Amino acid sequence: MLTKVPMRAGWLLAGAFLLQGGFQALAAQETAVKIAVVDLERVFVLSEPGKALQAKLEKFQKDVQAEGERLNEAANDVRKRASEGGQSLSEEKLAELQKEHEDKQIAIRRFRDDKQREGEKMKNEGLRQIEVQLEPVFKSLREERDYDIILNNVPGIVVMSTQKVDITDEIVKRLNESVGAAGSGGG
Repeated sequence: MLTKVPMRAGWLLAGAFLLQGGFQALAAQETAVKIAVVDLERVFVLSEPGKALQAKLEKFQKDVQAEGERLNEAANDVRKRASEGGQSLSEEKLAELQKEHEDKQIAIRRFRDDKQREGEKMKNEGLRQIEVQLEPVFKSLREERDYDIILNNVPGIVVMSTQKVDITDEIVKRLNESVGAAGSGGG
């Protein structure tokens, strides 16, 4: 059995439902958190500062490799002289060559360790410099688009996201523009 609701009461009831829905939408809008994600690894690979750092690290690695090969050749020459002269050299001279070879091997290991630390330091300093350059880019984009949170899109931090919230390309573009502007303004 249907109960008839007077027309005026019906409109009031409908208005109350609409008003309640409006308040719920307003409350949801006020509590919604606006989130963006950025793939910092891609930023480092695609941006001009990242490419410059990569080129610097590759040159460093190439130079280290060339120096390492030179040190290895010197150590191998000493070893070769010791093995070829094994019958003709005095025991004292042979022991001297073996000691020289051991010293060169130690120097090679020390060289590799030192250069590995130097390369890591160069990489970390370069990444920190890029992070400093990124800070105003993130800040301006956060303010323009009213983001509450910008997350690095890495496993363990972001489980899943859509392209809609990924601002990586925009960050790369703005970083390149800001570095270009700073470079042209300073010279």
